[in-house]
Amino acid sequence: MRSLLLACIAALSLAGCEKSTETSITRTTANGVDTLYSKRTVVDGVARFECIASRSGQCHYLLLDPSCNPDAACAKPPLRSFAVAVGATQQFKDLPTGFRQCVSDVQKEQCHRD
Repeated sequence: MRSLLLACIAALSLAGCEKSTETSITRTTANGVDTLYSKRTVVDGVARFECIASRSGQCHYLLLDPSCNPDAACAKPPLRSFAVAVGATQQFKDLPTGFRQCVSDVQKEQCHRD
């Protein structure tokens, strides 16, 4: 009986464990056609960037420090700048918690609109 009780407790404690997950989707369309469709997922500190569609054939990412606002200039340099081809993914595990991102179908040096 005790072993059954211990097994139940162990199963319940495992069921209570949840992974830290965050998902962000960026999608723009023109005339009903995707011009950019990107998905970012962060699970337990591993960030995965997936380029689903882009009119240029690549999704261009600019990753920023958590203190930066993507809509304004920032004194801190970008953490990373990279491109992912449509249908491909890229992942990183060394990004700070709360990092910000800009994603576009063309490469940009800054996120905010000039």
